[in-house]
Amino acid sequence: MNILCTAPVGGFSKTVDYLTSHSNVTFLEYPQYKEVLPIICNYDGFMPNARMKVDSLLLNKAKRLKVIYQPSLGKDHIDSLACKKNNITVCGLVDDRIFQSTLWSTAEFTVGLILSMLKRIRESSNAVTENGDWRNLNFIGSDIRGMTIGIIGFGNVGSKVSELLKPFGVKILKCDPYIDQKDESYVNKQAIFQRSDLVTVHVPLTEETKEFISIKDFKSMNGGYFVNASRGPILKDLDLIKAMELGLVKGASLDVISNESPDGVKGHELVNYSKRNNQLIITPHIGGSSYEYLDNIFLHSAKELIRLLALG
Repeated sequence: MNILCTAPVGGFSKTVDYLTSHSNVTFLEYPQYKEVLPIICNYDGFMPNARMKVDSLLLNKAKRLKVIYQPSLGKDHIDSLACKKNNITVCGLVDDRIFQSTLWSTAEFTVGLILSMLKRIRESSNAVTENGDWRNLNFIGSDIRGMTIGIIGFGNVGSKVSELLKPFGVKILKCDPYIDQKDESYVNKQAIFQRSDLVTVHVPLTEETKEFISIKDFKSMNGGYFVNASRGPILKDLDLIKAMELGLVKGASLDVISNESPDGVKGHELVNYSKRNNQLIITPHIGGSSYEYLDNIFLHSAKELIRLLALG
């Protein structure tokens, strides 16, 4: 079987060895769309990177393609209707709840974002390294203990964030319409923003969640904090900027932004605003970028892709 892998697996020998020993595999790390378009017809299996647009044009050319396996927790870049039309099985980590339960990296990173923001670590560190500034009273932060933390999306990542935050002595509020609301800690989105000192979002990108967070939500806050470690387009970018300018949001940490690209995000509205406001922290979608996490997900994805292809 012939497999095309555009996911960045080059530094993970177990995955490379497994794919090489079980298939004729082509590795193209983060290729341009135009590079993949003329060659996709040669492959039975495809492991794309999360930034690879897998649309109807590409899928219609994939005459041999039987299986796509996405080695990440999002499949919003894959046209599922075109896959169905072309009889292509599309799966990914997002479909494997048992395996997801072993992954903690994004939850750990979210807690790191929260602490960095509350303790003003980025701002104070930059002041020292850039200016030799040691005026510590300029960087008085906030304690997490005693805060009310609102978690929107209480699935795999959101529930783990809650577990990691419990020892800090916080109160957790949860918002997730797809989970049975078993206790009073489950509230609606409006109540999350009204009652929380900090709101963190962990939802997949769907038509339902696109621009899910807007100025309407931030108006319910009163100088609270906001974290997004899920997908960039769930947030209206300019609405967050407006909310911070109005003082509705005191600080924000984003591991994702709309239109993020491996080619860079220079000129993005949020990036430009973060240069003027140290209370906006932006990281380049690295929530799941620990070596252990990537080593596990790439090997698991390779095995699943081969297994599904073998089923015919």
